[in-house]
Amino acid sequence: MAGGGDDSSPAPVAATPATTTTTTTPTTPTTPTTPTTPETPTDPETPEEPTIPATSIDDLIVDADFDLQAAFNLDIDVALESTQRGYFSLCDQYEQNGAQVTVNFESCLLRGALDEGSLNEALLVANHQQNLVAVVWFYDGSDPIYQMWSYDMEAEEQTLTISAI
Repeated sequence: MAGGGDDSSPAPVAATPATTTTTTTPTTPTTPTTPTTPETPTDPETPEEPTIPATSIDDLIVDADFDLQAAFNLDIDVALESTQRGYFSLCDQYEQNGAQVTVNFESCLLRGALDEGSLNEALLVANHQQNLVAVVWFYDGSDPIYQMWSYDMEAEEQTLTISAI
């Protein structure tokens, strides 16, 4: 048969992709492991430093005269022969350059008015405050009085005295 097609050939079939279903099983979360510090490689040329044994409070040796106090009492006695009004400041942050004294008045441990030229106080001072400056200011504008004070290891009682102009 000429000119005709053979109808015996099968018709093309469209291929459909096969679908597969995947089932996932829930997993139990694992506990994170603690990271370890990597070891530092040792240099064979560098010797290891010996480990110093730990010390305890039992190893502490204290002189029998030391009372383990973190503070001391400072007796302050201002007795000026002046009836003019004045104000007292005791500070631990200051600089002295010759006769010039610069005081940080934000660091004052004690401030107070003089009563007819006098002030008597007992102040508890921390042991690290070994050097202080006392300043007496006068309301009339006259020059202030500066008195440097240092802890005296030999004295049984620590005192700061400012007297007579």
